[in-house]
Amino acid sequence: MLSNRYQYTIRRLIYSCAIVFLSLFSNVIYAPAMDRSPQSESHDREWVVIWHDEFDGDRVNPAKWRIEDAALIKNNEQQYYTPEDVYLEDGHLVLRSQQRPMGGRDYTSGLVETKGLFTFTYGRVEVRARLPKGKGIWPAHWMMNAVGTWPPEIDIMEMLGHRPTKIHMTNHFGVHPRNSRHGGYYEGPDYSADFHTYAIEWTPDEIKWFIDGVERFSTRKYVHDVPFYIILNTAVGGNWPGYPDETTEFPQYHHIDYVRVYKKNVPGTGFVYLTAEHGQVSQQPNEHRYALGTTIQLAAKPDIGYKFSHWTGDLEGTQNPLDLTIAGNVRAAAVFAEDPDAPGLISSRAAVLSSSQESDQLGPANVVDGNLGTRWSSEFSDPQWIQIDLGEARLIEAMRLNWENAFARSYAIAVSDDALTWSTVYAKADSNGGVHNIRLVQSVSARYIRLTGTERGTQWGYSLWEFEVFGQSQE
Repeated sequence: MLSNRYQYTIRRLIYSCAIVFLSLFSNVIYAPAMDRSPQSESHDREWVVIWHDEFDGDRVNPAKWRIEDAALIKNNEQQYYTPEDVYLEDGHLVLRSQQRPMGGRDYTSGLVETKGLFTFTYGRVEVRARLPKGKGIWPAHWMMNAVGTWPPEIDIMEMLGHRPTKIHMTNHFGVHPRNSRHGGYYEGPDYSADFHTYAIEWTPDEIKWFIDGVERFSTRKYVHDVPFYIILNTAVGGNWPGYPDETTEFPQYHHIDYVRVYKKNVPGTGFVYLTAEHGQVSQQPNEHRYALGTTIQLAAKPDIGYKFSHWTGDLEGTQNPLDLTIAGNVRAAAVFAEDPDAPGLISSRAAVLSSSQESDQLGPANVVDGNLGTRWSSEFSDPQWIQIDLGEARLIEAMRLNWENAFARSYAIAVSDDALTWSTVYAKADSNGGVHNIRLVQSVSARYIRLTGTERGTQWGYSLWEFEVFGQSQE
């Protein structure tokens, strides 16, 4: 019997040979996700790779994936998602599901997502995976919109573990609670027995679902036009799959060979794909593709504590903003460097109070622990507040809010020296959640900082991964 590593090497060699064969005998090829110059692909491929993970390293790449660490409250699921059940092995991402208590749940499992790290609008997503099975086991590859509301949601693949031959494909749309969905399913082989590919092709007019390269479902109803991020997980129990029983074997393993995202190559047009770490990039006008010869403006905005350094990839130089004339597909990144003159983080491990908390595990102290796997969540009502005590008066220059999906549509931030008399220093009435860097026009001296949410963006409570305050010691 060959070792797992030798089997993996042979499998990769066979895959590479298959790609060469297809490139010789097919007019359409989905380019393998290798790190190469985009110009070499731009004129002879129908689909161009913009993002991928082959899981060939020794650990999950934190620049690409956020690993969940929480007992999520949805669908009456029974698992606690823990980083312990997410790891790489033999060139695969493994999401393990176990029967063991943790965080008030009877089972543990794994979930990774690209939220806050990678989003896209329109393109092709392909996942190659071998799925787990068993009563109450619920593997899924899906996408949530980066705007923060639910729906929309696109389910690339869902399978109920007691029906391992049936793959579900669904588009969720509407406005909660009057949301709806349009989907289909395909009956095939036992998808837990071997690796198969699951993909969607998403254009402004249509979403198509593919299993092993064959189209199995499509819809033109309520096609979304907002950026989405990718989620891979295995739930245990819940309203839809039911709960594990005596026939369910543990542990179960969800093996993922790769995830690849492509943009379509359309003659006479070019797309712009921009990335950044420690900052954001924008393009105006913001279109999913442009006619050749169109001039757009790119702007890079650093996170608090960083400053713009330069462009890399298909762009060069230090000009910011940058005027760009579209001559083809562009894949580039904004590089930011640490700013030694920036204000420092002064809220780490500070005392925190809140008007309410959803559960014991979702308390207010989570927003200052520096861990993006823990969060505060309030009760499901308006208004709610969370308050940081810096211990002494400090000069406050900036704040950063990192919202979970349950964000505040409308909120205000006030400061105080005695927690009795408050002065508002910032307010927002049209938030869409996500990461929000707030730089005060003028620094302010205060000991207490309170965020009050007055309108929730979802039916849930207010939920923050982190609430960071930046400034200096008061002299």
